[in-house]
Amino acid sequence: MTHPLGRGPAARRAFQTLVRAERPLLFLDLDGTLAPLAENPDRARVPTTTRRTLVALRRTGAEVVLVSGRSARAVARISGTRVDAILGDHGARLLEGGRLQSWLPADRARLQRAARAVEQFLAGRRGIWLERKDRSLAIHLRLPGGHAHRTVGEVAALLRRMGLRVLHGNRVLDAQLPGVNKGAAVRRWLRRGKKAAVLYAGDDTTDQDAFRALTPGAVTIAIGRRVAGAAFATRNPATFAAWLQRLAAARAGAVRAALVAARGPARAARLPRAEAGR
Repeated sequence: MTHPLGRGPAARRAFQTLVRAERPLLFLDLDGTLAPLAENPDRARVPTTTRRTLVALRRTGAEVVLVSGRSARAVARISGTRVDAILGDHGARLLEGGRLQSWLPADRARLQRAARAVEQFLAGRRGIWLERKDRSLAIHLRLPGGHAHRTVGEVAALLRRMGLRVLHGNRVLDAQLPGVNKGAAVRRWLRRGKKAAVLYAGDDTTDQDAFRALTPGAVTIAIGRRVAGAAFATRNPATFAAWLQRLAAARAGAVRAALVAARGPARAARLPRAEAGR
């Protein structure tokens, strides 16, 4: 059962788990989760207030990993703030410490063959175009009525014949190579070491693999109504951003309370704000 985020005892318990954890791991999707969806995908941006919230969360000790179907470099540009790592191309590539590397095995030759076949099929068509990424493909859909449904079905069938997995997203077809998905990516990340508290938030069909991979145990949040399989749901990126702000503020308060307990009220009162928020 999916619960409204912030309501009821289950949501409060999940929130407090993330507040109290020394170093919670936050997996966050980009488009439709942190960044509102844009008519032109190249113009999507994470709002300034949300960027500041990510900074505040990291200062409290939270580990922030962005997980997106976009290339890792594109995620870095659109997010506009430093995070611990980025898993791009549905988790096929990792950007960490300024270094870009492969994260999941991916058959690039198969991907290129599929891209060429799709380009030939789409030649001369309007309202539908292919975006080539390092390890995946996205077919953006801005088709008028009439034969739109038929065209989308034909493209999806072509991609499947080429051996790719096709997911129908929000005005996009995401084409993934076998074994490349967000669920596999986050599972591998968790093999680095056990985490006391894990969050995954996402808004589209590509995020469902991660919800499944992290259930039970993690706090999973669906943004909007397009995605299923999460324990909690919120309306849109704005309501999720407000919840993240609450989390950052609560964690900052918990960190300061711990400092007071460890150092005594007099010494904690003299702490600079930056130190008190770490």
